[in-house]
Amino acid sequence: MHPIQTELRKKAQKEKALWALRFFKTWPGEYGEWDTFLGVSVPDTRKIVTCFLLSTTFQDIEKLLSSEYHEERLAWLHTLVIFAKKKIYPIKELGEFYMRYVDHINNWDLVDTSAPDIIWPYLEESLSHEERVLFIEKCITSENLWIQRIIVIASFHQIKKWNEKLTFYLIPRFLNHPHDLMHKACGWMLREVWKRVNELVLIDFLNTYTLKMPRTMLRYAIERLDDEKRKYYMNLGK
Repeated sequence: MHPIQTELRKKAQKEKALWALRFFKTWPGEYGEWDTFLGVSVPDTRKIVTCFLLSTTFQDIEKLLSSEYHEERLAWLHTLVIFAKKKIYPIKELGEFYMRYVDHINNWDLVDTSAPDIIWPYLEESLSHEERVLFIEKCITSENLWIQRIIVIASFHQIKKWNEKLTFYLIPRFLNHPHDLMHKACGWMLREVWKRVNELVLIDFLNTYTLKMPRTMLRYAIERLDDEKRKYYMNLGK
């Protein structure tokens, strides 16, 4: 057993594990169906990963990937993100590794903690324009909810650079998506456009798409607008 697994088990709390089962919708037919939890907080998971970072290899991460426990899969993603930020491994290697095991990235927190710092840098630095377009299109049209969410959340990396183009390209493709986790992801990215690019850019997008937006997506997108504008768009929406 890897030291990360040992330390996670030391921090495990049954009450937190039971809470996580409900919070992450693990009952049959729900999006997190059959996931299991140790009951370790995210801050504790991050601390443990940091302690063993220098002694963790790709072979170790592959072992964590096969774990039934959510926190162990989260730990390997935290590790990959640190590898990417600190440039410990080439981003091409990290991105390919990430996508090779993408089936294990099977809940919204696992996606959200990893996609912006791994997937977009991988696309930007390792793929040609044609390869990048093909990758994005495959994610959009995937039948896997989490792969679709990965590409939307990956656009956060560009938003942080004041570039909303990828986000605005993606979201119209998901307006009719059946799952509210995608509506929330898209609305969140739109709210970040308001926060990090500017309000006028978001307003222009809203003026084009509000009538087609799912209610949840719209509500997330306009959360930071002033009361008058928020009421206006909510009244326009579905």
